[in-house]
Amino acid sequence: MVEMIIEVKMLLIFLATTLITIIYLLRLMEKRDAEFADTVTDIRETNDALLLDKTYHRQIQAESANQIQILNVEIKQLKDERDVHQAEIQKQKGRAQSAHTSKGQILEKWTPFLNTPDIEAHWRVEDWTFLGQPIDYVVFDWHNDKQKNDAEGKVILLDVKAAKSQLTTKQRRIRDLVKNGSVEWREIRLD
Repeated sequence: MVEMIIEVKMLLIFLATTLITIIYLLRLMEKRDAEFADTVTDIRETNDALLLDKTYHRQIQAESANQIQILNVEIKQLKDERDVHQAEIQKQKGRAQSAHTSKGQILEKWTPFLNTPDIEAHWRVEDWTFLGQPIDYVVFDWHNDKQKNDAEGKVILLDVKAAKSQLTTKQRRIRDLVKNGSVEWREIRLD
């Protein structure tokens, strides 16, 4: 249990680090985009002023072309850097999602051993059967005494969700069938 808590804490630290990295990269991209916009504005203003002086027009035009060429190289470099940052952001998002999914799968497997308000204390671990899809567990809450079993026993279809995850459409439909009492017992004999 302590190891699981440590793993969950490590996952949370990893997620927090990933989030900080993503925020840093986004701010860096915003700063680069603002610098790029300022540079383009400055060049346009300079170019307009120089065109007013016809005597230097050809000289200035050549210089402007050179500056534009340099800026185009810089623009390409900035775009390449932005693409690298965006790829890193996507990679970090993927890692965060993978960590979240892994956490859910770990919690799903350990659920029978946890103490939470939704798990009744008298449920025995050996009475839990893992299905995985579309429902995670069937819990057989049964009693050796037939009368007590008939009065208090039940079969529970149980699905484990972590964080804000929701039931799938199929899981909701199964839940509705169970709540409506559309459950039956069948025995099939094969020769």
